[in-house]
Amino acid sequence: MAHDFWQNIFKYQNLGFDPIGWISNCSNEVDSFSLGKSFEKIKHNSWANLSWFDSFYYSGKNPDITRRTYNINESISDELKNKKIISLMRIHNEVAEDYQSLSNLLSNFFGKKPPKHQLKKVVLSTTSQYDSQFGLVDYIDTHRGNKLGYTAVNISSGKLIDPDEEPDSIVNTSIALASALENLLLLGCTSGFKLIPIYDAPDENLLDKIRTNNDMFAAKHNLLLDDYSSLKLGKLFFGATAYAHSTKELPVRYDLIQPGMVLILTDKFGSLTPLSIYTINQIGEMNSIIGNLESIDINIKNEIIKSLTQPRFSLGKIISKYCPDFGKEIDPNINIVGVYPVGSDGILALINLAKVSNTHLMINEVPIKYEDLAKFATDEFLVSNSTASINGCHLIITSEDLAPTILEDLRKHSFNPQIIGFVTDKERPMVTINNNINKYVAAKHITSLFNISS
Repeated sequence: MAHDFWQNIFKYQNLGFDPIGWISNCSNEVDSFSLGKSFEKIKHNSWANLSWFDSFYYSGKNPDITRRTYNINESISDELKNKKIISLMRIHNEVAEDYQSLSNLLSNFFGKKPPKHQLKKVVLSTTSQYDSQFGLVDYIDTHRGNKLGYTAVNISSGKLIDPDEEPDSIVNTSIALASALENLLLLGCTSGFKLIPIYDAPDENLLDKIRTNNDMFAAKHNLLLDDYSSLKLGKLFFGATAYAHSTKELPVRYDLIQPGMVLILTDKFGSLTPLSIYTINQIGEMNSIIGNLESIDINIKNEIIKSLTQPRFSLGKIISKYCPDFGKEIDPNINIVGVYPVGSDGILALINLAKVSNTHLMINEVPIKYEDLAKFATDEFLVSNSTASINGCHLIITSEDLAPTILEDLRKHSFNPQIIGFVTDKERPMVTINNNINKYVAAKHITSLFNISS
């Protein structure tokens, strides 16, 4: 088993991919807090206003998207600089771990962009190989016409892969494509889903297999797909841009959040930790540490992988149900006021939500799906943030009276939601937690952001 595992690891590495680089953070992507800190260090930044999504008015026509790939040290194209953009960059670990170096790289890459269409959504994937770095930008042309709703757009890398699988496995492709859809579903999008895969490999046979996997995923879920060709850099990569439409108001009215509103967690935190521990257990040198704990049940591992490969379209329908029709005012008594993604950020999402809504959140519960494993992974410093979560784990802010109905709908569709806290005031962004989160989070740069009540 260990021999087969290492054979796969070497295959991935020879293809220019880090198959186990995601283990300690449960993701290959730079977390949203570190990304935000790097942008804060950029002087005279009038061209970026980071968000977890981007959207524009829907007029009945799909946007036109032009894709460009750059060397990591280049600047974006002048001839396309006035268009709306979303971006994905693959950067070296050393750059990702230093705020100032990352800030300089981002400033050089995006800094010549005029402020007309601010950059909102950018994703940074990490690599240990310098020659695997790149910068990708999708330039978006929207269409004028009668406003019918919104088009939401998202971009994502394959945050992790399953090293047990071969590089050409549909599992790895599906993880990347499902990840790109996740935020669109959280916004309540229910129609017009289209995927534009971001992929690469060093040989044509592997590229053909990835293309086939992309087509199979789209066909399985009845999605439109545009193939913009591979990146042509010769290094294995999985990712995607995705967009979809909503004829409802988007549930991101953070300005309407009021004290007394409650915070729903749609599923428990910590569902990615067993996958990290399982993978570490495959690494022979670590067996002496993992030996202190029973091995991860293969069924748990398979359940996690399955959840990462399957979009939760039911989430989009539930969120949409509680959003007013396009152009109508939001009524907090019958509508969801705000949502926010959790994913691999885990409880860090609470800090981000407090910041964008300028609220003080009081958190009474931090439900962890695999609590003993989370504590073990934290105690042994195996995972930096054991609250990292799979698809379907998100935050919803709503009135206390509406919450029971939303909880009931989520449970009907196999979510495990609960109210974890409430809004206390809107004086300044702050998160107070009654639990000792140090049991679940080893990263001090995360735990230091919280106010821990006794």
